Amino acid sequence: MANVYDIIIRPIITERSMEATSTKKYVFEVAPTAGKVEIKNAVEQIFGVKVAKVNTIN
Repeated sequence: MANVYDIIIRPIITERSMEATSTKKYVFEVAPTAGKVEIKNAVEQIFGVKVAKVNTIN
């Protein structure tokens, strides 16, 4: 398993992603080989939160 900081590369800061924060949705650039479970675990470890759902796009 990769380091959690290798999975979560950086946050995506755009007008659209900032509007989504009001509904507690956050956008990150992640490693292309990372799966949903790995992304969920990485976010939970880095930020100390409980992740309800992970959506991905290419």
